Amino acid sequence: MIGSTLVVDAVVHPYDLGPDNHPAGDETQLRALHPFHVLSSGGPGHPEWTLTEEEFFTDFDHEALTAALFAESAVDVAIIHALPNLGFTKGGVTDVGRMAALRDRYPDRYLLYVDTPVTDAAIKQLEHQVDAYGVDGLKLYPAFFDGDEAMGWRLDDDDFATPLLEAACDLGIRNIAVHKALVVPPAPDEVFRVEDLDGPLGRFPAMNFAVVHAGVVFLTETCELLARHPNLYANLESSFAYILSKPRRFADMVGSLLLAAGPDRLLFGSGVNLVHPRPLLDAFAAFEMPDDLPPLDDETRAKILGGNALRLHGLDGDEIRGRIADDTFEQGKADGPAPYWSRLRR
Repeated sequence: MIGSTLVVDAVVHPYDLGPDNHPAGDETQLRALHPFHVLSSGGPGHPEWTLTEEEFFTDFDHEALTAALFAESAVDVAIIHALPNLGFTKGGVTDVGRMAALRDRYPDRYLLYVDTPVTDAAIKQLEHQVDAYGVDGLKLYPAFFDGDEAMGWRLDDDDFATPLLEAACDLGIRNIAVHKALVVPPAPDEVFRVEDLDGPLGRFPAMNFAVVHAGVVFLTETCELLARHPNLYANLESSFAYILSKPRRFADMVGSLLLAAGPDRLLFGSGVNLVHPRPLLDAFAAFEMPDDLPPLDDETRAKILGGNALRLHGLDGDEIRGRIADDTFEQGKADGPAPYWSRLRR
């Protein structure tokens, strides 16, 4: 918590980048992830919260991720995103079964979004995941990766996407997070645009869609969609990292999104382990918007940090406070947060 404000991290994912999951051929994309981590962490001048290559290129320790969130930062609840193969690993970036096991170890602290790649068996896979694990949402990537090839797809495609969303709706899934803005080669650039959201947003008004990495690119188009569709949300994973390296750019993104959607549809997301959540939260607590943009009053900050995510998932803040009040993480933070990456650097 920050003061009395509950903090919900809307995207976390312990990447499996260990040697056993390295691609068989060219590792250029894989190796580009660490510089992205450094950039997202505010640049190379912050070794205290920036992972070394040796620490980063591992099957990231799930307890280290959990400690970073709940022992080392003010995060109270986090949403794990299971990730399929994105082209830079041999298998999935995170395994959905292992992510479900992590959620089950800390049920008061984690929610789970499952992944569904683009295959003929996608709906059956989604049904299995809902039955086997229980889920709080669905994470979609607009491309399917197979070795050095990638097939892009659109969310308004009637042959695949619409039946998948219909199945998700029938299964009781109401929250859909869609990776956009950040291009993942070799998938075609155009599938990471946002225009294909317009049709599904109108077709499935009972479902909530979140543009992940909102505003990094296609800010104008994203704002236009937010203004038209009350069931669209801006998930600020990666976008939030600009607060460390480019604060004016961060202000312009958040200010534009607030003007388009108001304060009720922006979601804080760190993307840990791609960045440690604490420096982002510390910077946001002290951040003041320029005079030409909407102010960040206490109510708006509280909604972005957790209130909106709690509402989306039907969670009661007071109930969560009661459940976590005396757990080991809260007891450990009584005298202040643990050091950065404390589970890795003991």
